[in-house]
Amino acid sequence: MHFTIKQLNGCDIALARKLFYFFQVDDGIAEPIVPSDKYLSDLLSKDDFHVIVALQNDQLIGGLTGYELEMYKEEIKEMFLYEIAVVEEYRKKGVAKALIELLKQLCVAKRIKEMYVGTSVNNTAAMKLYKSTGGQADDDIAWFVYTCI
Repeated sequence: MHFTIKQLNGCDIALARKLFYFFQVDDGIAEPIVPSDKYLSDLLSKDDFHVIVALQNDQLIGGLTGYELEMYKEEIKEMFLYEIAVVEEYRKKGVAKALIELLKQLCVAKRIKEMYVGTSVNNTAAMKLYKSTGGQADDDIAWFVYTCI
């Protein structure tokens, strides 16, 4: 299957809008919300926020977002793979792996030693994906989520 992988920038507002809308629909959110063009342009222009999409014939078939986080114990950054999704009919065809590989290449280019991602232990598809792309599960870490507003 032929598809292309592209990192978005501040001019790619329409693609970012489609991806962020798709993330919410894929998560089952009934009324997806996407920020203004100005907000999206500012976000996409940041050096420490990354959006990577997969396209087939100029149609969005998947994407991911990642944030660089500055550490304080060392003068380093870590990459947090925040969200990844692929359109259902394109799953298990190498799209998600290609997205993650480009983010890993970005980490190498920026000298970021570690990247991490969280998922539910019941999400077997995600667990299999992350293991197949070189991720290692850490049995000692449990994630907790706080609702602050």
